[in-house]
Amino acid sequence: MYIYDYTLQHFLLLYPKAKNLRFNYGTGGDAKVTVKKYSGSFFEKKRPRPQQVFWKEWRGEKLPFFFEEDDQQELITYHPDGTASINYDIIASAFYLLSGWQEYYGPERDRFHRYTYKASVQARYSFVTKPVVNYYFEMLREVVERVYGENLQHDHWGNNSMATCLTCDVDRLHSAWRVAGKQLLFHAKAWDLTKVLLQKAVGNDAWNNLPEVMATAEKYGAKATFFFLPSNQRYNGHLNADHDLTKLKYQNLMQKISERGHEVALHGSFGTANDLVQLKSDRGKLAQQAQGNRFHYLCYQPETTPQVLQQSNLSYDSTLGFSEHIGFRNSYCHPFFPFDFQNRRAHSYIELPLMLMDASLYDVNFMHLKPQEALEKVLPMLQEVQKFNGLFTLLWHNENYSKYNEYPVPKGEPGWREVLEKILQQLKSAGSVFHTCAEAAAIAKGAPPGIITNDK
Repeated sequence: MYIYDYTLQHFLLLYPKAKNLRFNYGTGGDAKVTVKKYSGSFFEKKRPRPQQVFWKEWRGEKLPFFFEEDDQQELITYHPDGTASINYDIIASAFYLLSGWQEYYGPERDRFHRYTYKASVQARYSFVTKPVVNYYFEMLREVVERVYGENLQHDHWGNNSMATCLTCDVDRLHSAWRVAGKQLLFHAKAWDLTKVLLQKAVGNDAWNNLPEVMATAEKYGAKATFFFLPSNQRYNGHLNADHDLTKLKYQNLMQKISERGHEVALHGSFGTANDLVQLKSDRGKLAQQAQGNRFHYLCYQPETTPQVLQQSNLSYDSTLGFSEHIGFRNSYCHPFFPFDFQNRRAHSYIELPLMLMDASLYDVNFMHLKPQEALEKVLPMLQEVQKFNGLFTLLWHNENYSKYNEYPVPKGEPGWREVLEKILQQLKSAGSVFHTCAEAAAIAKGAPPGIITNDK
């Protein structure tokens, strides 16, 4: 059964020592641990969202459970004969969230054809900043360990509590004078406006600052991943890059980035999420063969984009995050293999879920937070990733390493670069190791493959 196979494949990626430990999914098996199996028709009818959600408390956390008819059962039962039962179908619930089922079958799209955060169950039930699938897996691990007397803990990141990918989408290198300048003019900051215009006049726009981005990353022992946008042509009226990546100076810039140990990756331009030929053309404009991708504006159409990525021969993607809100789009804080709805199995490329984008925090159409408010929202999410030894992937545009931001920072508030540095300080204090996206993807793909063999 594809629901069982896909879910257990990812459970084994987290806990490979469990490969020889059996448990029953539903009735009829003779293993010591039984997980209740949902018997309804939700998945057969291809509905985008379940009609109801039950909440149960586990380890002080209230967690949602889908596809249930009775919320009076205790969550876990340990029996006198040494066996145990998980009385809610955490396998189907995990599959529903991790596979992106709601997006594939849900009709809600915005003007960029993206699935909307406001339509999601994460928004409806307010759990977007909680990696619920990790809680399901942790529950299963704990029960299996207790019944079988085995330690399933697995070191993913080399004796580090968690890992971090610091990324930068390179959209604009020459627009500070126009975008930030307009804000400075509006707020009558004449001296700052003069400096921005002077920088532009001498050929050094305030956002043309990738060496500064690298230096900031290196200050915290990190190597950044730069997603370069190859197209500078408008697409259906939407802007791509403000520079021509094929010019020699940008080819040399990408080469220097690689030589310093950072990663050059592909930022698929508008339209490439549905066009394999164009995506490959974009990839060919980079100074070296990119291993991974993130689509511009996080454009991702569940019906078509995974197939494009699967056929692209890219090793990884890092697009899956909500533009409108920080958090866990697939309710998971580890790399995972996206689900192939056509063939009912996992794709072979790996997804590094995007959990934090700077624009989500401050954009007037998104969360619209002040810098200090943003810090207060982000830090609890970091603690969730640390709790599960996960991977924290964040995107900070090069514009926000500059003091001249897209939107003015209120007086008395820290700048957005300061917010990033405080986040990096927190990550370092938490014992995080920093990887490029390619490194993190390689580590994730190196986990022992396979699916638990079990009674169905």
